[in-house]
Amino acid sequence: MIRRLISIAAWFLTATSPLFGQAAVSSSTDPQATATPQISPTPVVEGPPPRIPAIEELDQAFKQSSLGKAADEARLRAQLRELSNRIITDPDLVAARTKADKMRTDLEKRQQLRLYYTMFYDRMRAQAASPQLKNYIDARKVQHLGLTAQNRVRPSPSPAATPTPKRKAEVTTAPEPPLPQ
Repeated sequence: MIRRLISIAAWFLTATSPLFGQAAVSSSTDPQATATPQISPTPVVEGPPPRIPAIEELDQAFKQSSLGKAADEARLRAQLRELSNRIITDPDLVAARTKADKMRTDLEKRQQLRLYYTMFYDRMRAQAASPQLKNYIDARKVQHLGLTAQNRVRPSPSPAATPTPKRKAEVTTAPEPPLPQ
């Protein structure tokens, strides 16, 4: 029995000794290199510290700088949509659009749409904040009013503009000169 206890104790010591026997080994052979770490001195700043602009100044700088033609166009389009969404629900604008939709002939509908677009864009222009947005609204107004023009149809002549036909007896024609050869 004692032999058994001794063998178990021997086995226990041999199995657990590698767990307790491991120590950290340095990769360097120089004891001075690992003893004190190298600390760099803090840099000395000469002169006054740099001026940090206020948030309002930064906002103004970024508002004034253009990000490009496409970005400016997108910004103006977004502002136009915002104004349009506010104005489109005005009762007289809704009534003008409904009246234009109820017109029977194409000519009457185009005339009513011109009135509607004129009212709509004039109100948007009155509420626009920047001159760039006002110019953009004016361009859109011209574009929409141009869509109401009927420029592909020949106008019919008015009755007063037609000349009265002459009688054949009154018409005297001069003989044509001979062609040179």
